[in-house]
Amino acid sequence: MLVREATVAVVDEDLCGGCALCVLSCPYKAVSFDAEKRRAVVNELLCHGCGTCVAMCPSAAIAAKGFTDAQLTAEVRGLHDAGSRCTR
Repeated sequence: MLVREATVAVVDEDLCGGCALCVLSCPYKAVSFDAEKRRAVVNELLCHGCGTCVAMCPSAAIAAKGFTDAQLTAEVRGLHDAGSRCTR
């Protein structure tokens, strides 16, 4: 059986500017704001790995743990290519 680590968002505290756009954008309420540290915090139990917060972050402080940019790009290209070969 193939088992892989769950894909969740992770915040780079050194890059996070504290704008809280990720908090507002998360449809699962998995991102909160630590007022003391002035940084976003991801609750891994609530995170579905949808990537909405990653896309919204202006400082690129959030990444989808478990995938590199190259892997995500390859997956999107693969899905696109497979879809273009489908016939109806």
